[in-house]
Amino acid sequence: MLLDNAIEAEIPIQSVFQGFTSINLPHQILDNLGRESAVSLLDFRQGEDEGNGVKTGRKMTHAKSARARQHSRKGMTLIEVLIALAIAGLGVGAIISGYMFTVTSAERNALSLAANARAMQRVEEIRAAQWDTSLSIDQLSITNFSDELVTLDTSGTSGVVTYATNHVLISDISTFPPLRRIRVDCTWKFYDGRVMTNTIETCRAPDR
Repeated sequence: MLLDNAIEAEIPIQSVFQGFTSINLPHQILDNLGRESAVSLLDFRQGEDEGNGVKTGRKMTHAKSARARQHSRKGMTLIEVLIALAIAGLGVGAIISGYMFTVTSAERNALSLAANARAMQRVEEIRAAQWDTSLSIDQLSITNFSDELVTLDTSGTSGVVTYATNHVLISDISTFPPLRRIRVDCTWKFYDGRVMTNTIETCRAPDR
């Protein structure tokens, strides 16, 4: 305690050991002894402060780790659960919508190809009709090709039948040389109620 007070108050070291003057020790020995004691005391205090700092840092780190573990143990709140469910619902809805759109488009394209085939079949029947101007034979008349009801597709699971109607239009383009225009419209209705029409046009001249 005497050395502590002397160091803090900046008292000369000789006065601290003035009680030892009766032993007849040289002043140089007293000075060296006082300096060594003061330095040892300062080193001890510095080491003690550093040790306290390490302990304090360890305590703070341990407290932060405890708070982090406590925070990680907390579950999801109700709002977080609802938001996660909403995002998942949007994703599932988008997937289902895309799947339904793809299936509907594939079915519509298949029916459209079938309608084209039916219209082309009707055109070939008209082109096969006899038209000979030298013999005055003319079977290429609208009265010979009335509207025709055809089947485009029959579902194998539900048994739903898709029907179409072939409408024929024959008109004269020119009389000399004789040339006629042939048009076939295949009209059908899709599942959603939309009316579709596939059209094929061609021209024909007499056989001779």
